[in-house]
This record gives sequence, C-alpha cells and structure tokens, in this order.
Amino acid sequence: MKKYRIDLPTKAVEQLELDKEASLLLTVDNKSLTIRPNRTFELLPQIMMRWYLIPAAIAAVAFFYLNWINHHWLIPLTGNWSIGFASLYLGTFSGLVAFAVMFVIQKRHHSGPAMGLHWRSLPTLLIAFGTILAFSVMIVFWLAGKMFAGAKFDVYTSTLFIFLIVAAITYVMINLAMTISESIITNSMMIMIIGGMLFSMLTNSNRDWWHYNFSYLGTHQNATYWRFNITLIFSALLMATLVDYLFFNLQKKYPDRGVSILRLLLYAEAACLGGIGCFPNNPQYHVLHDRISMWLVYIMILIIVLLKWLMPKLSQQFLKISYIIGAIMALDWLIFKLTDYLSLTAFELLEFGLSFSWLLLLFQNLEYLARIGDQIFPVQIIKSEDEQ
Repeated sequence: MKKYRIDLPTKAVEQLELDKEASLLLTVDNKSLTIRPNRTFELLPQIMMRWYLIPAAIAAVAFFYLNWINHHWLIPLTGNWSIGFASLYLGTFSGLVAFAVMFVIQKRHHSGPAMGLHWRSLPTLLIAFGTILAFSVMIVFWLAGKMFAGAKFDVYTSTLFIFLIVAAITYVMINLAMTISESIITNSMMIMIIGGMLFSMLTNSNRDWWHYNFSYLGTHQNATYWRFNITLIFSALLMATLVDYLFFNLQKKYPDRGVSILRLLLYAEAACLGGIGCFPNNPQYHVLHDRISMWLVYIMILIIVLLKWLMPKLSQQFLKISYIIGAIMALDWLIFKLTDYLSLTAFELLEFGLSFSWLLLLFQNLEYLARIGDQIFPVQIIKSEDEQ
C-alpha cells in the first residue's frame, strides 16, 4: 500500500495548539479532505447546563406566580395572555441577555469568535437576532394556533412548556454567541429578509397587494406595514455589521484604496436598504422612497462595474456572474421604462431578487478572501519513499 505524507504549515499548527505528538484525524467527504485534531470535543462550545436551565427556571417561576395571583388556571396556547405570549417575551428576553453576556465574556477574556467583532456591533446583533427570534416564536405559535385552535392547558403543564421553551431558546442563543461568524451573520440577514417579507405577504390585510407594487407592503394601507419596514431596517443593520466584520480582516490583507472605497459603497448600499424601510411609499415620502430605491440599484451597478479594480483578488467566474446580473438588471429597467411588458410589482421583485442574490454571492466571496491566510492554508501531499 502506498503511503503519503502531508506537510502542515507552522501557522496552522500554532493556531490549533498542537504539540509534536498530537493525534490528527483525516476524513474524506465529497472529494474533499478534512484534517482535525483527535480532541475535537475540546473545540466544540462547552455550554454548562446551569447557563440555560437557571434562566428557564426563573422564567417558569415568574410565569406560574403571575398566573397564580391572577387566578388563571387554564392557559390558552395562543392569545393575549397565553403560552405563546409568555414564550415570546420571556424567551426573547432570556435569549438576548444570554447572548449579550456570552459576547461580553468573550471580549473581556480575549477569546472566542466574538473577538473579530467590534463592541459597536453588539447592539446591532442584539436587535437583529432579537427580531429574528421574536418572528420565529410568533410564526411557530401562529402555526400552532392554526393546528390546535382553542387548545388550553392547566397552569402546571403550561409552566412546564414555558420552562422547556425558554431553556431551548436560551441554549440556542448561547451557542450562537459562542459560534458567531461571517456565515452566520450572512445567513441571518438572508433569513431576516426572506422570512420577514414572506411573513408580510402572508399576513398583510390586502390579498391583492401585488396589483399595486412591491412597496405596498410597507405603506400605511397595509395593516402590517411595520413588519415589512422593520425587516428592511434591521436587515440593513445586519448588512452594515457584516461589512464591518469582513473588512476588519480584508483591509489588513489588502490595504488598497479600492478596498476602502468598496467598503464605503457597501455601507451606502446598506443605508439605502434601511432608508427604504424608514421612508415607505406613503404620499409624503413617495418621491424620496423612489429616489432611495433607485440609488440602491445605481450603487450596486457602480460596484459591479468597478469591482474588478476595487477588489482584484475576486475570481473571474464571480466577475462574469456579476456582469451578467448587472446586464439583466439594466435590461429589466429598460424594458420597464420603454414598454408595458413588466408591471411595477414584477419589475421591483426582479430587481430585488437579482440584487439580493448578487449581494449574497459577493459576501461569500469576500468571506473566502478574508479567511485566506488565517483559516485556509496551502498544504503539500508528498509520496512517502516507504511502501508496504
């Protein structure tokens, strides 16, 4: 049997804190090799049970006490005072406090993935993750209310539900704080935008909203307009945080003026996204809303045109995809302006879908460039002279 030797760079060994006799495991998956320490369990987040069971117990006791003094012996699953109501507020509060505490601990002890984030990112992350968490709880209990309409539980069973739900939410938020990364922030932004908009479409007061335009979801004519606008505002905050996180490492590796310009343009893109939510398409903001929406497209096309010079390390394949998307967006705009083939809703949905898809691709490529040299290392596989 032929043998091969893999030479590991010194920097990679130092990052993993390996000694000379360290044991490594090699796994083969989908034509890729993964080398990791044999002590992998030590690298996983170590979450103590008391970190999430104690907050859950406190929330359960508070829930039981409030029901006891108000003589609520049967608690509905959903409604103004229900298991869903208590889970939303107690779970969100406990989860955000747990996330903030773990973030601060990592920053103060100079360890953990939170070290790559600035302190100013904490409020944005809390708002964004809190919104995603609250929306998730609302959707779960909205679906539960549809499936188990009129369901009620005694106060003891309801208290047990609250304990389990708050414990699960707190555990997830602690784990999130201990594994935060560019990918998680990108995925959170994607979940917030897509999930928030779908939720707005499903729960809006007018089923014929698409006869008007996409921006109708954020106007006062829609009873749930605030969900659509909050989605855009908090997605913009997450995008700004992601840009801050990525370019913290990128500008160390590529201290070119073009990288700084790209960073500013992406901040401007995030500002336009948030501006659309701050100034919905109501009569008093109609002109400003339209201008900001077009600025969003103009800035994106400008980035695509200049990307080759702003970030020359990007792959040729991604640049080609960028040019194709930019050309389709420009063609879409011309067809909308010069013909009646596309409705306003169709035009806005196409522009949004293309721009959002391109942004996700851009962030994935920037994340890869930020990781090169710190987390991705070249290795050499050498055939051993000894054969058995």
